Amino acid sequence: MERELVDIAPCTDNCARILEAGEHLALMVSPGNPYFSVSRLAILFEWAAREIKHVDVVVSDQEMTAATYLARGLDGDEAAKKARADVRQMASRIRRARQAAGAPDLRVSEFEDWTGNPEYRQARAYAQEALQDPTYRALCRDGTREAAKARMPDGWEPTEQQITAGMIHSEKALPFALNAAGILGASQAVTAYSKPAAPFTYFFTSGSAFRASPGQGYIGLRAREEQKSMTTTPARAESS
Repeated sequence: MERELVDIAPCTDNCARILEAGEHLALMVSPGNPYFSVSRLAILFEWAAREIKHVDVVVSDQEMTAATYLARGLDGDEAAKKARADVRQMASRIRRARQAAGAPDLRVSEFEDWTGNPEYRQARAYAQEALQDPTYRALCRDGTREAAKARMPDGWEPTEQQITAGMIHSEKALPFALNAAGILGASQAVTAYSKPAAPFTYFFTSGSAFRASPGQGYIGLRAREEQKSMTTTPARAESS
């Protein structure tokens, strides 16, 4: 598998093997996260289309995006307004990135589009069961806290109520880390995000009380910055 366009951090050796098989990739994308620029998305799309048989790009929906802003202290109306703008912007970035990457064959959806899927519902119920476990719940709350603090002033801390509001983002994303293969109808699949997150890697760690489904992998996947000019034109690129 060629990797010169990207840097890959598999969660486990088994995750690496599932990726190497190249059957299905679910790339999670977050509106409002400046990492996901047009240029970086184009690199990821180009690489994935070349190396993976089936590619899904799954975007955080408006509820999930608003949850991040609620966790940063915005009120409901402000969070919803900012989330709507972010989701629209991300849709535009994805369209431009696909064009820059040569219009690869990939499917784009939002997490909300999958909430009626039986495999998604089952995986979400499992995630909710895990969240009742004190050890995992503390891990997930800490992950939400760190996400809320990103791009906030030094020393700022979310309240416990704000952390609780923000946790809907992880709850809706977790099914794709637990069983994207089942949700997408594949025998095996790898879910990717720009950086491995502890609330997700937990399910692939030996000794954890809750585990991802067989055939499911999880990786960190990042575009190599020096490749941007080779993949997109300056007019289409966005800086983060």
